[in-house]
Amino acid sequence: LQPLIDDASVEEIIVLGGQRTFVVREGRKQLITEVADIETVRRIAEQLLAGTGRRLDLANPIVSAQLTDGSRVHITGPPVTHEDRLNIQIRKFVLAADRLSSLVDRGSLTPLAADLLGAAVRADKTILVAGAPGAGKTTLVNCLLNEVPADRRVVTAEEVFEIQANLPDMTQMQTREVGLDGGGVITLRDLVREALRQRPDRIVIGEVRGPEALDMLMALNAGCSGLATVHANSSRDALEKLVSYSVLAGENISIPFVRSTASSVIDLVVHLKRSDQGRRVDEIVSVNPQMDDRLFTVQTLFEHSQGALRWTGMRPTDGDDYRAVGMRWPQ
Repeated sequence: LQPLIDDASVEEIIVLGGQRTFVVREGRKQLITEVADIETVRRIAEQLLAGTGRRLDLANPIVSAQLTDGSRVHITGPPVTHEDRLNIQIRKFVLAADRLSSLVDRGSLTPLAADLLGAAVRADKTILVAGAPGAGKTTLVNCLLNEVPADRRVVTAEEVFEIQANLPDMTQMQTREVGLDGGGVITLRDLVREALRQRPDRIVIGEVRGPEALDMLMALNAGCSGLATVHANSSRDALEKLVSYSVLAGENISIPFVRSTASSVIDLVVHLKRSDQGRRVDEIVSVNPQMDDRLFTVQTLFEHSQGALRWTGMRPTDGDDYRAVGMRWPQ
């Protein structure tokens, strides 16, 4: 696999047991001819995990870890895999863009949409980034974080370190499985609560996909701003995912309460899509305070129409906050 790892054009490597190997370049998956046998795949897995503090065995058949170059590796093995095969997925750290202007240059974002997102960060708005796996959510998060004013304190919580931002006051934390030394598990819920104790101006959750959603909403309700990603098919679906995840946090959690809290603390939802043309922002919506127990009230600011991301003519209801940090809309 080393030639593929060294190939700067390869974004992702997928090894399926001793059967097939795929690579992803510019968002497109390709089957390659090189196939490693099962024993070779096993040795590769051991080498990848060496020094990460993670282990793969019958008791821990699913492992995620970060490699020294920033790439993320995900490995599944027996007993959860078929016929004792090992499957390896390596998502390489490729710094495709580090500023919103870079996304504009790549055609993923329009200048006006970039101005809005930059203003939202400077105005301490909470942004939820949504999309399918591989849509570019982490890249957008990195670009947004590099817009954070230098005097803000940022605390991040991730399953595995993926966020790469150059900020003077940023603390990064990741979860821990049962360690080789037998140390205890540290979950995303634990990290979100710990983040709040560190007096952050902005809390960043690498990926919300469980009961930590409620802890995040409570932290945001305490007065700090936030930035998080979630797997979702649309902006509205992303908000509904937060409700579904929040009720997993315990019994007697009121769905109307979660909806009301989410609508009061989340300002923008950005939805991304991946297509044959690459990754792009597909929609940006503004979230209005809850008026209905059953539905979120959103206002579409940008939408993909006629092959491009277009401004709808609508503006956030809290537009004065955006103007105060330099946002200027077309007349």
